[in-house]
Amino acid sequence: MMKPIKMLFLSSLVALVLFPTFVRAEPAARVGDWTLDLTKVDAMLSGQIHELRMEKIEAEVLDHLLELEAKANKIPKEQVEDKMAAKFVTPVTEEQVNKFMEANKEKIPAKDPAIKEKVKSFLEDQARKNAKAKYHEEIASKYKVEILLEEPRYTVTGPQDLSRGLANAPVTIVEFSDFECPYCRKAQPVLGQLKTAYGDKVRFVFRHYPLPFHKLAPKASEASMCANEQNKFWEYHDALFTESQSLAEDALKELAKKVGLDAAKFDECIKSSRHAARIAADAAEGKQLGITGTPTFFVNGIKMVGAVPLENFKEVIDRELKPN
Repeated sequence: MMKPIKMLFLSSLVALVLFPTFVRAEPAARVGDWTLDLTKVDAMLSGQIHELRMEKIEAEVLDHLLELEAKANKIPKEQVEDKMAAKFVTPVTEEQVNKFMEANKEKIPAKDPAIKEKVKSFLEDQARKNAKAKYHEEIASKYKVEILLEEPRYTVTGPQDLSRGLANAPVTIVEFSDFECPYCRKAQPVLGQLKTAYGDKVRFVFRHYPLPFHKLAPKASEASMCANEQNKFWEYHDALFTESQSLAEDALKELAKKVGLDAAKFDECIKSSRHAARIAADAAEGKQLGITGTPTFFVNGIKMVGAVPLENFKEVIDRELKPN
């Protein structure tokens, strides 16, 4: 609701008091000689902790804003949201109802005579929710709200040999990805747009994270490392996402020929499975970083999950490029 907004009246000191940093070098569990430290647990949970903090902060801020508005407009606090958001409500037209029904005709029981009224009621409810969201944005801007809580930064320690861009680029995007994942495929054009927009300011690093239920993904990752042996990792990577219709082993070999790889060397590499340990190591680090789905990106250590829109990437990158 208010994620782009920064909260002026929450000091960093208050944030530290309310939400102490979870860094404790004390054991959480022990099995024989093996010990699980709280620091490791907290590292895996840091993203969830941040989300919980943010949800609580936003709820408290909104409550405070409504108190200010209630006093300023001499309206009871429990009524202020509905009354002040009314100006943003747009009436639902019959055309909108018909359009919604047409778009969802497979799910809507057309024989129900009361269905039109139900659809209209649903759309009116959505209109009220949208109006409240606009009102929240208005009052957040009016009172100059500022969020001081920063996203947690993760330290990605594994290999960064699969990279595009300058090693000393001010921004590094590490992508944990799966060649069988449709969302990873969807993310590639956005990464290409970032490369065009930022040039040498951004470096791209690829890490393997084949999901357990994608049975063909591990071998596809191995195939990309076999291509890397012939200095064509990125050509093969791009072809896997843009050209391949199958990740079966025969299809992987055919793709290798298309990108100009030595077929005999590639076939020998695939058969050997010598890169399986590297794939497993990448996935193990991803798991330690709390990754549960792909793609997951770390922009200078800031985690971004899923097929992230271009503008979301730009917001973080532009902030990282600003001089301190």
